[in-house]
Amino acid sequence: MRLPFLPSVFPLLSTPMRAAAILAALASAALITVPGPAYAAERVYRCTDSDGKVSFQGQPCAGAPPSARQPQPQRVYVPAPDLPSAFSGSQPGAGASLPAGPTPEMKNWAAGADVIVVSGYTSSSSMVQVDVAHTARPVLLVLTAYESAGWKVVAAPGTRIKAVIAAVYSGHGRPEVSAPPGVPVQVDQLPYAYETQNVKFRELLKALNARYGVERVLGLRGAYHLPGRVTVSGPFASDPALSLAGVRPEAPALRFDFDLVSVDGRRLPFTNTGPRDGKRYTGVIRGGTLSGLSGPAAVREDGREAYYLEGNGGTLVWAPEGMGGRKEKVLIPPGLPPLSWGAGLAWDTRKGVLAIVSFGGEGYFYRYDTRRRQWIDARSLQNRDLMSLSLDAKTGGYVAISQAVELVRFNERGELEDVQPLKDLLSDLGSTYDRGNRRPEGLYAVADGAACAVVNVGNGTVTHIWTYDERTRKAQLTYKAE
Repeated sequence: MRLPFLPSVFPLLSTPMRAAAILAALASAALITVPGPAYAAERVYRCTDSDGKVSFQGQPCAGAPPSARQPQPQRVYVPAPDLPSAFSGSQPGAGASLPAGPTPEMKNWAAGADVIVVSGYTSSSSMVQVDVAHTARPVLLVLTAYESAGWKVVAAPGTRIKAVIAAVYSGHGRPEVSAPPGVPVQVDQLPYAYETQNVKFRELLKALNARYGVERVLGLRGAYHLPGRVTVSGPFASDPALSLAGVRPEAPALRFDFDLVSVDGRRLPFTNTGPRDGKRYTGVIRGGTLSGLSGPAAVREDGREAYYLEGNGGTLVWAPEGMGGRKEKVLIPPGLPPLSWGAGLAWDTRKGVLAIVSFGGEGYFYRYDTRRRQWIDARSLQNRDLMSLSLDAKTGGYVAISQAVELVRFNERGELEDVQPLKDLLSDLGSTYDRGNRRPEGLYAVADGAACAVVNVGNGTVTHIWTYDERTRKAQLTYKAE
């Protein structure tokens, strides 16, 4: 766009006013607020005299209404590290690019401040007013939403707002922010998280730490559907989930060993306190079919023979020489229900019985004789959706985790014996998945008599291990990946 009047004006303007003049001309606005930590909010007025001559000045234009002469809240769309980059991208609006990232100064914004987060999926109003009353320390206020929202920040007397970070989910417009005069505002792209027990909150904390130095959040005011007005004031309850470190594991009363299967068919040594050899196995551990990385598998103790499910869990594959050797499909014979969405395998090599559970619909518990290479039977799971299966070598039975996060026990014939709810006993479980949109699909149980290790596998990595005592029906978080 050509701006023929600007060259005659440029020599009269300071560097910040030159940049502001460009934006004023592009927006054809009478009043522009220039945001950014490099300069205080500077008001530049574009004035036109009776002859049509345009000028830019620091005072309201002659004849301006009284409202234009009064201090107004700082309204910011796109703050920037310095003025040149502030005007190098798209102007505020749908599809405009977000700032490149925080400046070095912003990366220390959390220092000496209490961090408060207000977040939601959507809001009942196009402009959410956030009333902040916190006088103990300066406040770094974080405002996030899935859908683009307008925010009006109001500070109570004595409350010092150090800065405001307003974020929106990728591709969903950009927020408009009205903040108290002189308060810097940074628009960013961050996750929304309206509850601490959600993987979204962990993602938000990690991003805030990397970009603004946040180690801990003082308080979260969140809701799926934010009201038009949110009040932020104490007291703020202490919660380890509000810290970057999160809930920490504790030493179990009982320790036991077990193996997990890797993507390439190795048996990896674990205990209920983490990897037995101290290694960090990242991105290589099989979870259930629903975990998305690799389907369930059962491998003989020496690793020389294996069974696994492929596709959507509807095909059983025999690997008589291990995962790296030849393979044969094991077909379901007439008379047995078709196998689909197989979710777990467990192999009792002492008896030569392979057990399979399928997910979805009615669901079935299948048994296959690996010595005679013939199917034994299939029992209905009566609509109980299971996500994994393992052998309890001490009892000869099987344990599974249901989609409702229950510990489910079967005898050696696949007959249901017991169901114990676990969901409310596994501390920090919510941080492993997005509770609003998904289910905890990576859980796997390993039994050692009355003790069980409940393992969470996410993206091929063990993130948590809980030790559960079936006699006391209590669980401890005994391992958490750093």
